[in-house]
Amino acid sequence: MVGVIADGADEVRRAAREQIRHDVDQLKIMASGGAMSPGDELDTTQYTVEEMRAAVEEATAVGKYVLAHAYSGTAIRNAVSAGVRCIEHGNLLDAAGAQAIKKAGAYLVPTMVTYEAIWREGKNYGIGDHQIQKINMAREKSVEGLTHAYRAGCKIGSGSDLLGDMQAQRTVEFELKGQVMKPMEVLLSATRTNAEIF
Repeated sequence: MVGVIADGADEVRRAAREQIRHDVDQLKIMASGGAMSPGDELDTTQYTVEEMRAAVEEATAVGKYVLAHAYSGTAIRNAVSAGVRCIEHGNLLDAAGAQAIKKAGAYLVPTMVTYEAIWREGKNYGIGDHQIQKINMAREKSVEGLTHAYRAGCKIGSGSDLLGDMQAQRTVEFELKGQVMKPMEVLLSATRTNAEIF
């Protein structure tokens, strides 16, 4: 994975073009703070709508699309208003954010299992207390966020965001989604909906 730090719409545009030159299939941007990053919180926003729109314009120009790492309703609303195709995570999603996803025709890919796995095993991997606290916040809110998306009729895909040995727990994502979605809907999220996203 190659990450680039870019500030301002012009820098984001330049960074997007550079990634596209490497023949990527899509671009992923950070619309909110991260669970594992040390210097920001989950409920904060990162890029502005203008910055995200620059990435979307560049991706769209070459037939590609943009995904956004986003937790909070505000970050999600900003991302979809910029034209982002898919929201990754969305644990702190609220009703207004879910409606924005639905209205934009965008997708949500919750990654609920990663928070469960890191909550249980993170210390063994050397993950610090601050990150574990953020992971727990995302874990505790994930079912509520998915419920907002489900009730709004959002297109819900499936992912795990698990790395390394934790990938053995990928199927737990289906169990966690099953707290909100019907079994067939869970299967379709991992097959048909994911195919639509791609």
